[in-house]
Amino acid sequence: MAKILILGGGFAGLIAAKRLALSLDKSHEVTLVSPNTNFTFYPALVHLAFGECTVDDISFDLAASLKELGVRFVRGEVIRINPARRKVEIAGNDFDGELGYDYLVLAMGRRLATEKVPGFFEHAQHLLGVKAALKFGELVSAFRDGKIVVGMCPDGRLPVPVCETAFALARKFETEMNNGKIRVSVIFPGSLADAFGGANLHKELESAFERHNISVHYDVPISEISFNEVLSSKKHKIECDLLMLVPPFRGQGMLRGLGITDGEDFVRVDGLMRVHGLERTYAIGDIVAFSGPKFAHMAVGQAEVAAENIFAEISGEKPCTEYYHEIAAIIDAGGPDSIYLHYGVWDDSLYQLKKGRFWSWAKDSHDAFWRMRNK
Repeated sequence: MAKILILGGGFAGLIAAKRLALSLDKSHEVTLVSPNTNFTFYPALVHLAFGECTVDDISFDLAASLKELGVRFVRGEVIRINPARRKVEIAGNDFDGELGYDYLVLAMGRRLATEKVPGFFEHAQHLLGVKAALKFGELVSAFRDGKIVVGMCPDGRLPVPVCETAFALARKFETEMNNGKIRVSVIFPGSLADAFGGANLHKELESAFERHNISVHYDVPISEISFNEVLSSKKHKIECDLLMLVPPFRGQGMLRGLGITDGEDFVRVDGLMRVHGLERTYAIGDIVAFSGPKFAHMAVGQAEVAAENIFAEISGEKPCTEYYHEIAAIIDAGGPDSIYLHYGVWDDSLYQLKKGRFWSWAKDSHDAFWRMRNK
């Protein structure tokens, strides 16, 4: 019998657990550890902020979903990992102690490093959580006039919700923006191509912003936030009355002592999703040290690769399934300016860009189907 221990219950952890539970026979044990009992569908948090869905629409009981598949769920925090003993120390209400493993999957996600930008906690909002999205939504509902700025901090690595928030604001405040009462601006720390892993969608996206009266500022690496003002390391000063930013991303500092992380605490892996320097250990999702943005579909793809390779190892075969790093994203502008981008981050010969109202509908349909299939 093999014991597979998955640390993290986001997109990567959930899909890895499901794929392994469905492929392995019942003599093997799959355990998932997460501090949260609920799964949140993060791509829909913009819709939540603007009152287009409810919390129940975009979340479900993670423990119950896993139980149906025979996966053991442990609610708790990871304290430390001991690879030599193949043990993980967990602290939680329903379990407090060590869990052993034969195969370990690191799927703990990224940390929001708001401390990297002085003033972020006091003066900025973000959308990377249910409470945060609801709070931003309340501020938007109460907003009457002034300047709204949305954007990414350096190392934010999540451009789609920035764009979608700007378009949602433009739809909500169309009249006020036309008469100059409200202004919406978008900030990127570098170029648009930098934000999207090298993909060229400048012409299509910038023309969409212009049609919605949204101004765009490139090469603004935010370094500090004060009351009603954003400052950059390149001496920009941008006024704002409401600010929503994607904060810098970092990996998990508790992994630093294992010698498996880069300078930002992300885990180094090979193309099979195996962790460099540790046996029988895989890493998937936002915790991985891959270049480019960090999207949910990437985490899902990495989880599927890791699950296939773990299954191969347990079956006595050589793991050979490789991950292909690509962007397959839709920027939902709520209408004909919606954009579909398919781009190979490691192979720029793959490039597709399409535009139209269909892609807004396609994203809503895809997301609803994904939640229904995986809950």
